[in-house]
Amino acid sequence: MPDPTGTPALTGHAGIPVQRYGLYGLLLTWFGLTVAQQFRKQPRWLGPIDPGHALFPVSTYFAPNPAAEDVHLLVRHRLADGTTSPWREYPVIRPRSVRQMVWHPGRRAEKALLDLSSDLMSVLREERREEFVQTSIPYLTLLSVVSRRCPAPEGADRVQFQLVASPGRERTEEPHSVLVSAFHALGDAEV
Repeated sequence: MPDPTGTPALTGHAGIPVQRYGLYGLLLTWFGLTVAQQFRKQPRWLGPIDPGHALFPVSTYFAPNPAAEDVHLLVRHRLADGTTSPWREYPVIRPRSVRQMVWHPGRRAEKALLDLSSDLMSVLREERREEFVQTSIPYLTLLSVVSRRCPAPEGADRVQFQLVASPGRERTEEPHSVLVSAFHALGDAEV
């Protein structure tokens, strides 16, 4: 069938134009390389082609190691007289509203806290020396968050936080402490 300019169009199998086969091939190749990016063992030659993952994005919708536990951030303060306040949970994830399905700018702060907790747990898996853990970026950032955002009782001069892992909705195991920080002076968290 001639195109509007009067030249005959190249057609392939079943009368489909050859350009469309080329487009299908390009899209299938792009899809296949994007799928290849999702695995830990990515093709080595793909890194130099797309170092920023712009052409072949890495998606974490189907994470190879999904989270199996919920992480809770607990905070307490030490008063000048030496007594400590009870542990209180700093709400990492707040209850959702219907409006938040469309607009939820607070989700970034929640995601940041979850990522910090996850990063700190990764540090703990690799290194248990207290001086190393206390100088890690996730530890110092969590210390800054609890020092600035958790209201301190009157007369408090130090803060302490704890990460607790729980099995979430499945109550098969008891929650367990992952890390209990040292007490830090409230003025020390100036990062």
